[in-house]
Amino acid sequence: MSILTKAWELGAAISQSSELLEVRTAEQAMFADSDARALIEEFQRFRQELESAQAQGMQPSPEQQESFASVRSRMNANQLISHFMEAQDNFDRILRQINQILNQAITGGQGCSSEGCAGCGGGCEES
Repeated sequence: MSILTKAWELGAAISQSSELLEVRTAEQAMFADSDARALIEEFQRFRQELESAQAQGMQPSPEQQESFASVRSRMNANQLISHFMEAQDNFDRILRQINQILNQAITGGQGCSSEGCAGCGGGCEES
């Protein structure tokens, strides 16, 4: 079996994982809710303004920083958004673990020792 076939199988398995299904379900619920969607749009607008100001060498004003922090706080308090972010974090953790396993297989590494990542130097995360 070719390496590309194995990669395809891995991708197919990932696409059917419960973690990705949870991300997709949480995302649909989040975007179906007008309050959550409005918060996300507001957050993106503020983020773009701050990035634009920084790209021009300007520091965001205290008011801009406070407004941005307020939107982030409201997003964190929104159950649909926080559920989506948690699901996304769980899926990202699975992808990091897959990358770690691939790296270990390619390099012949033994994985993390009892010393954690300091033992193998691989930069992996605890599961």
